[in-house]
Amino acid sequence: MTHAGSAPQRRPLWSKLRFWHFCVGAIVLFALCFFGLPLLWLFLAASHTDSSLFTAAPFSWGSWSNVAQSWSNLTQYEGTHLWTWAFNSLIYSVFGVGLSLIAALPAGYILATENFPGRRIILLATLVAMITPNAAIVLPIFLEMHLIGLNNTRVSLILATGFFPFGVYLAFIYFATALPKEILNSARVDGANAWQVFYRVALPLAKPAIALIAFFSFVANWSNYFLAFVLLTDDKLHNLPVGLTSLVSGARALSFSAATGIPIRRPEAILAAILIVLPVLVIFLFSQRFIREGQLAGGDKG
Repeated sequence: MTHAGSAPQRRPLWSKLRFWHFCVGAIVLFALCFFGLPLLWLFLAASHTDSSLFTAAPFSWGSWSNVAQSWSNLTQYEGTHLWTWAFNSLIYSVFGVGLSLIAALPAGYILATENFPGRRIILLATLVAMITPNAAIVLPIFLEMHLIGLNNTRVSLILATGFFPFGVYLAFIYFATALPKEILNSARVDGANAWQVFYRVALPLAKPAIALIAFFSFVANWSNYFLAFVLLTDDKLHNLPVGLTSLVSGARALSFSAATGIPIRRPEAILAAILIVLPVLVIFLFSQRFIREGQLAGGDKG
């Protein structure tokens, strides 16, 4: 009797669980179709010629020889500085990530652990800066760099992208919620000053936050187009997004009326897009492992 009477009570809960499982599965399937299929097509389309892109099956593989020919056209085209642009992107991204970490981690730690006048205003300003588009601040940044004589230099772009409000917010959330306050208080009782508490106690436990901030900062710097386009006029200072976009548009690669003798056509444009996307995907895969390791390390120390 007890078993028979309890069955009707469990059925609604099981029905709710099945409904939520269906919703989660539908969302994941939609995300895979909406984002995964175009990315898969991008990698496969680079193996086709310009004419076979419209005649072959959408998700079919062409040949490695087509990829090699497109790569040759892309690297040997007149006016291209592919390796210079790649080196510039690496410089901008590495120094931008370093500057973001140097600024975001102490700022987030202080906002999370200290209560001082103006703290709420700074948090609000950080949130406003985080959601403000680049188009709204590019003119003030351009005028500022021009005023201090850094216009059209690598330093100008590094400084412009080094301030990473989203990184400050991530650091604040982590230090405010995941950092045990008892550990910080114990370090203070043992005689550690504010800098020692941050550097020797809080920072080693913040590996997950460091990995997240570094990843998002790298993505923002590597794929930065608008600020790099405005601040840098010398084509030898361009990063990959600006350089390859100017190359593809200058060669009219995406125009149906482009001359057949121009070697930069749709397959080369697709290969250029892969060059921009691929490093981000690789960093994403590696960052997942580092984030998990950081979480385990923080749990062991806590």
